[in-house]
Amino acid sequence: MEYGFKQTSSYTIMKNSKMKTWIGQVSQRVLAPTDVASVVLFRVGFGLLMFWEITRYFYFGWVEELFAKPQFHFQYEYFRWVVPIPGAGMYLLFAALGVLALMIACGLFYRVATSLFFLGYTYVFLLDQATYNNHFYLICLLSFVLILAPLNRSWSLDVLRGNVEHTDRLPAFWLWLWLIRFHMGLVYFYGGIAKFDPDWLDGLATRELLGTANRGTIFQPLMDYDFVHHFYAWSGLLFDLFIPFLMLYKPTRKWAFLAAVLFHTNNYFVFQIGIFPVLALVLTLIFFDADFPRKIVPEKFKKFAREQYRQGLMPLTNETADKMEPDSVQGISKTMRIILGLYVVAQLLLPFRHTLYPGWTSWHQEGHYFAWRMMLRQKITRVQFNVTHPSTGEQRYANPRDYLNTSQFKVFAGNPGMILLFAQHLDQLVQSNAGFDPIISARIEVSLNGREFRQLVDPNLDLSRIPAYQPAYSWIKPFGER
Repeated sequence: MEYGFKQTSSYTIMKNSKMKTWIGQVSQRVLAPTDVASVVLFRVGFGLLMFWEITRYFYFGWVEELFAKPQFHFQYEYFRWVVPIPGAGMYLLFAALGVLALMIACGLFYRVATSLFFLGYTYVFLLDQATYNNHFYLICLLSFVLILAPLNRSWSLDVLRGNVEHTDRLPAFWLWLWLIRFHMGLVYFYGGIAKFDPDWLDGLATRELLGTANRGTIFQPLMDYDFVHHFYAWSGLLFDLFIPFLMLYKPTRKWAFLAAVLFHTNNYFVFQIGIFPVLALVLTLIFFDADFPRKIVPEKFKKFAREQYRQGLMPLTNETADKMEPDSVQGISKTMRIILGLYVVAQLLLPFRHTLYPGWTSWHQEGHYFAWRMMLRQKITRVQFNVTHPSTGEQRYANPRDYLNTSQFKVFAGNPGMILLFAQHLDQLVQSNAGFDPIISARIEVSLNGREFRQLVDPNLDLSRIPAYQPAYSWIKPFGER
């Protein structure tokens, strides 16, 4: 017995020793000096893309249409306190975001710029569910990572003004590099997992998606062939699932990136998805080796830029050294490791929360947000809201177009959560203006991915009596047979 006990203890000690050795090797690699070129390129690309994105809001009049003008917004459940800034405030906010994006690209007052950009952009993101988009959510996450990652340590105005010391290699950049890769890999891989949806696999979702996108183009006749829908569905699923791993594997990396260029170029010209294809390509570049930007820049230009940059560096004195930001990348505190660990775990688990809900997510849309469920459903809706006096039975029709902007109207009727919020809004308007508590009902029919129209809501149901943010699967009509 004594011998057996010693044997077990020896085995346990050996096992723990191997585990500590493995953890030590991982920690050493995380903290090993790593070339900063790749993440600096990401900083510049992200900042310029965000500036482009902000200018689009001014050019297309979206600041006015989406935020400054509307009197009603589809607020998120835990962020009902987030409301638009009155007056010209939203214009000033977007102008500030544009300036902050350029500051990020240049690495100027980097910590302040990244923190304010994250807060400002996330604030805009949370103002209205109707403007939700997966790549807007991705921008919020990346902005948060930028705050933590010291990407101003090289080729930045912060270096030129003497706030941080220039370096080409720093410890812990391996971690930030992989954290950025993690986000794009998550978008790809989880987007592929979400495509294991019957409508996507059968080509129903892609038939409606491609049919709408190519209507009136030279490709419209091709949309009549089933093999086109199935090819697009299965090639898109396989691309999303495998592209992160093919980019990580050096022998297939160049071919995988070429496939990504073709994929995102097609999406940019076919679908109305803003800057996401360009942002996705910038993020996909991060899968190359950390020093790859140095290899693709011509040597003459590299030499000239290096000489000009070096000439602008301030000589380091005791006084300027005292004013420098603390070198937070020499190590990562235990608290920071815990925060990043919890953050990564949350990002891995959150997209699967829809599996906890009964029914079909594409129909009731509970768990659709923050889950990288892209392009899985195309809905055509017929909607009519009725306001009925509880005593006289007098009924009037309320046209949602009179209360919603174009962006809100396009998406709300197919989203049960928004339908409920709109019904609550109508109820409050009638109570404040007419002085009675009305019955709010709706006749809503939805065609999902080209199917026959089905009733989404019981037309006799008083929507004003259902608490706001009540899970949709508990009060809408179930989808039934697919």
